[in-house]
Amino acid sequence: MKIWRLKAPGGSSAARWMQWRTNTSGLRMPRFAVSSGVTAAFAVTLILLLGVAAAYAQLPEPKAHTFPLGGNRAAVWVVAQLHILFAAFILGAPIFIVVSEILGWLSGENYAARYRYERLAKEVTKVTVILYSMTALTGGLFIFVLLATYPQFTAWLINHFFAVFAIIYPLLFIAETIILYLYWYTWDALQGPKKGRHIALGALLNIVGLVTLFVIDGPTSFMNTPVKSAEGLDLKTFIETTATLWDKMDNYTWWPLNIHRTVGNVVFGGFIAGLIAAYMYLASKTDEDRAFYDWFGFVGNMIGVGALLVLPFAGYLLAYELCDYDASICPYMMADQLSMFFEMQGAMVGLIFLASNYYIWLSMKRIEGIERIRMSLATLLLMVSVPVVFMMVWTKFPIPDKMAFIIPAVYVGAWLLIGKIIPWTVSSQTMVKVAFLMVIIGNAIWMTPHAFVATQALAPDDGSLSLPHGEVSLGFITISWDMLALMPAKNAAAFTLVFVTIINYIMYNRALRNGRIIWGKIDFVSQFVLVFLAFSAIWTMGLMGVVRELTRKYFHVFNLQYDFTPESFTPTLAYSSWLITGITVTFYIIVSFAIVLTLRTGKDKAVAEVPKAVPVPAGAK
Repeated sequence: MKIWRLKAPGGSSAARWMQWRTNTSGLRMPRFAVSSGVTAAFAVTLILLLGVAAAYAQLPEPKAHTFPLGGNRAAVWVVAQLHILFAAFILGAPIFIVVSEILGWLSGENYAARYRYERLAKEVTKVTVILYSMTALTGGLFIFVLLATYPQFTAWLINHFFAVFAIIYPLLFIAETIILYLYWYTWDALQGPKKGRHIALGALLNIVGLVTLFVIDGPTSFMNTPVKSAEGLDLKTFIETTATLWDKMDNYTWWPLNIHRTVGNVVFGGFIAGLIAAYMYLASKTDEDRAFYDWFGFVGNMIGVGALLVLPFAGYLLAYELCDYDASICPYMMADQLSMFFEMQGAMVGLIFLASNYYIWLSMKRIEGIERIRMSLATLLLMVSVPVVFMMVWTKFPIPDKMAFIIPAVYVGAWLLIGKIIPWTVSSQTMVKVAFLMVIIGNAIWMTPHAFVATQALAPDDGSLSLPHGEVSLGFITISWDMLALMPAKNAAAFTLVFVTIINYIMYNRALRNGRIIWGKIDFVSQFVLVFLAFSAIWTMGLMGVVRELTRKYFHVFNLQYDFTPESFTPTLAYSSWLITGITVTFYIIVSFAIVLTLRTGKDKAVAEVPKAVPVPAGAK
């Protein structure tokens, strides 16, 4: 078996590693001196704008202005969503970066692995530093637009969260900016024995970033679920007179939103890293670069998909708390004005899982010996039976009944035990084909609406044994086509998508252990899959942000601050989709420009000074 290792005639791997560090220590930092200064200027501007906003909130009855293009709500929508997208990347990417740096540090004498992880972390950091300025710029623009278009509401919100907007958030933003530049500019200085200090600095950057996210999520979640009033007080009186800042922050959906956004940011960072790798792979001119960016894309996709497996459950938790806060929100989301938004969500999530599994299949094709990899027939039967069995279990024992967790766990465990006993196996190609089919079936169940089949079409027209309306009794439960539109079926569909993806990754890992992977030889189509995954993740993030905001209906703050403007209506899916697409394309163009600016310019010089990777036997010194 051969692996990519830094080795060259006439010198050891360790020597070449030290030469790479020495040669590249001066290549990266000066180029970003101007952009870093611009970013710092934007950060200072944003902090000053927050101070202006806090002062502006004290003015009596400021006048609202009408935005000339698209109206006030569309203007706030576009700027706010762009800011959130940039913020999601600069919060998600550092997690990805520090984990990569730790893995490289732990690689020890494996200098090839150290080089790969170090280069990956450094290249993603370059893009992060550039996009940090866009986060500050769009944040400042968002404050301007919000103050101009909704001044009364903005003043009211700032007054209630004055300490957050005027003190806590600016201080955290300053701290995050300082730590980010310390992390970047000390990269080469804190190497060798000092590497642990640099990693600690990266960990501190992530901690401050997460705290910043949690702080700003307080006012955001408050708008959807303001803290309920104490006994004997109406909501408005309680908020205006009795409720403390902590009462307002610690509302029903604050922690679910924190969890959902944190996981979503990791997904976002992983898929954007995959986008970076795809662009650079397509532009690579050497086998060494193609090998590196092939591996880079694989790691980014693995991180993105790994976090994506958790994201549906974090979303369920947020939806559960919204419904628990006010029972009218749930039907409004799932069966009324926003139901088609969830249909679109189902389509996008299904496409993301389908593309992720397609990338796994393309990755497995370049592994020599994949034809020898086989999986137990019991695993295939388990994968096929999951949607039906879990749907019936969760219909009989709705979540969070304890049996809703015990029975599925026992069912999966039983099939895995059977797989250890029976000798029959199936090929990896068969598993992949069935997995694709199950992803499509799971997505179809997710998208099945109420009354998707005419009721009388299922009624028996003779004296048959069929029960009315296509129902069949199994003794412990009665099943019918209508079940496919209910939440137990949707939960089973989501679990099927997650379970199939896990099985594919297990099979992929088994192929890696028993075969020989050739980095840089992946199918060219795979890079376009990575581009599609990034675009789909951005678009879906925009869609679900719209859904969360629209659950407030005709309120700025649910049940507390009415929205009396002419734009206080639920937009159609078509209108929202066009707007989300425009925002996504704009973000995509800016990120693509940042990638080209930071990684392609001057790359030939950098490549000329790093050691070339050549395949050598795995046990060579």
